[in-house]
Amino acid sequence: MFVIAWDSGLDAVDDAAVQLVMTAVQMQVKNILMALFSRRNAYKIREGRFQYAVGCAPPNPYLQNSKNVSNFTSQSHATWVSATGEHVPYIVPTVDWAESEAALEAACDPVSRPRLPPASPFDLVEALKVHKGIIPSHTVYAKNMERALATLWHPSHEELEQEDIHSQEEAIKRKLIAEQQAVMW
Repeated sequence: MFVIAWDSGLDAVDDAAVQLVMTAVQMQVKNILMALFSRRNAYKIREGRFQYAVGCAPPNPYLQNSKNVSNFTSQSHATWVSATGEHVPYIVPTVDWAESEAALEAACDPVSRPRLPPASPFDLVEALKVHKGIIPSHTVYAKNMERALATLWHPSHEELEQEDIHSQEEAIKRKLIAEQQAVMW
């Protein structure tokens, strides 16, 4: 941040501005990673738009118990004010209820899920194509798409063969030069 300010002709940067930029960068990276991982894995939705529990098993539509049994995690509930003036949840789930919900969810979970390979530039390009609004600036979006697509480049067989031929020619040149120098001395 200080280098950018110095390049722009500024003498100093306020600590609050640095903190603001750091928070903005963290939120942007979180949004990009959330878009990437939500394309690869199942997730749950709260109140119709908040994603959470990324990586959970998708419900099996053929099992009767695979549906969302409780509504505690799908909607927010109002709070009430206690006698001491504190906000308290209106519906308080009990420990027994939470344990039974966790056991039911584990029982409905598929036994074996295949492990996914690590996230790759292919996944990033797909996430950026699907969620175009994740990067609001078109110039920044275009530049990042160029970088992601450039990392996907792989040399063709002809280019690999040409590189092998070139390295062999260079080795032969070095060998001939070494032999000529040995003869001259």
